[in-house]
Amino acid sequence: MTFTGKISGLKASSLHAQYFEEYVALAGHLDRLLVVTDTIEYLPPDLPSNLEVVKVDVVRLPEVYGVTKMAGFCLQPLLKSVDVVYVRTFSPPELAALWIAGTLKGVPSVLTIGGTWLFGKPHESPGVKKSVFRWILRRAAYTASRVTLYSRYMLPEVMYFIPRIDLGRVRFIHNSVNVERFRPGLRPPSSWEGDGRRKVFWVGRINEGKGVEDLIAAFAKVATSFKDVDLWIAGTGDRQYVDHLKRRCRELGMADRVVFPGPIPNEEVPRYMANATVFAYPSRGGEGIPRALLEAMACEAAVVATKVSGIPEAVIDGETGLLVGKQDVEGLSRALELLLADEGLARRLGRNARAKIVSEFSHEVVIPQIASLLREVSAERSRF
Repeated sequence: MTFTGKISGLKASSLHAQYFEEYVALAGHLDRLLVVTDTIEYLPPDLPSNLEVVKVDVVRLPEVYGVTKMAGFCLQPLLKSVDVVYVRTFSPPELAALWIAGTLKGVPSVLTIGGTWLFGKPHESPGVKKSVFRWILRRAAYTASRVTLYSRYMLPEVMYFIPRIDLGRVRFIHNSVNVERFRPGLRPPSSWEGDGRRKVFWVGRINEGKGVEDLIAAFAKVATSFKDVDLWIAGTGDRQYVDHLKRRCRELGMADRVVFPGPIPNEEVPRYMANATVFAYPSRGGEGIPRALLEAMACEAAVVATKVSGIPEAVIDGETGLLVGKQDVEGLSRALELLLADEGLARRLGRNARAKIVSEFSHEVVIPQIASLLREVSAERSRF
C-alpha cells in the first residue's frame, strides 16, 4: 500500500502526477499495489489490473480537513490485507499511517525521505506546526523496516535530526525519471517558438529555499553581456514572495528579461527543458536529489546547480553539469556565462547528463530496486 495527496493527470502542474506515474511503473513489478488518496482529479483509463485506487472520504473544511485525512489514511492499512506500507510523498497523513500500521498491526514498511527541508537549520525554532510534523516523521522513521534516501550525502543531516535512526535499516535508492517523456529533441513550447531568444529556465515551488532570488541576482550580471537571453521562472509559490521577486526584477532593470509564466502542465515541462539553453537550480539546501534537475538532465539540458544535499551525486562538476557554492551569486553568474558563451561545452555536458540519468536514475533502473526492497521487507515478515 502506498499513498498520494491526489491523483491528477499530466495536464496538472503538481508533482503528484509524477508520483502516480511512478506507481503505475511500480505495479509492473508487484503482485498487487493499493494507492490511497483523498482526491482524484483524473484517473487514467488504462491502469494495470493489479493497481487499485482507494479513495478515502474527508471533511473538506480547513479546520478539520487535515485531521480527517490523517484518520482516513491511518485506517486503510488496518482495515485491508497489506504486506508492506510504502511511503514516499512525505506528509503527515501518510507518515502517520506508516507509524500506526507498524505499531498496531506490525505491518512492515519502507519510508523514503526525499528531502531535508522539514528539518530546517540546527537550533532553529520551528513553530508548533513544523514541530508536530517533525515528531510524526521521527515516529515513522523509527518504525519503518527500511528508510531509503536518494543519496549518501543526505545521511549526516538525517542522522542529526533523527538521531536514533538504525543505520542498518538505511538504503540508498535514487529519485527516478521517466526518460521516455523527458528526452532531448522535443518541439519548443509555443511561447518560445520563433522568438529567436535563448532561455535560462527554472521550474519548481517558488520559495526562499530554492534560491530563486540568487538566480535573479546572478542573471542581472549575465544580462548585461548577453542581450539575447531571458530568464524564465516557472511554478507557483506564496504570492507575497513572488511579488517580492518581481519587484526585485524591476529594481534591477530586468522586468522585460525575466518571465514568470506561472504553473506549467506536467506534460509540457519536457518541451521547456529540452529547449532551454541552461537549466539553473541554485538551491540553498533541504533537497534530496531534486526531480526537476534530474528531468532537465534527461532532456540533455546544460545544468548549473549548487553543491548542496544530494545534488553532487547527479551533477558531476565539469562532466554532467556545473556546480557552484550555495548563495554564491558571483559563481552562479560565471557558470551561466560560461555555458552561454561555449555552446560546445553546453552540448557535451548535456549529453553526459542524459547518459548518467539513463544509466542511474531512470524508471527502468530505479523502480526494480524499489520493488526488490519491498519484496525483501515482506519476506522478512513471512519468516516470523
